Amino acid sequence: MRRRRQLPIRVTPEFARSRARRDASGIGRCGWRPSNADLANLRASTRDARAYLTLARAWRSAGFSLTAIKRIAGRI
Repeated sequence: MRRRRQLPIRVTPEFARSRARRDASGIGRCGWRPSNADLANLRASTRDARAYLTLARAWRSAGFSLTAIKRIAGRI
């Protein structure tokens, strides 16, 4: 059987912002080890400034330095 390819989904800024607000509370839940989904959300949020700032604040409150956040997000 052949696998079907999924259609690409465009992430709108509104969706990115709502996802950032929703996921910001769970960043520090696992201590110093964010999940793979948290890492992917941080990298995807770099396309929208508001979503990136929301997640960056949450990561800072979890104890990550600003340099580490930028490095994980691919901004450095």
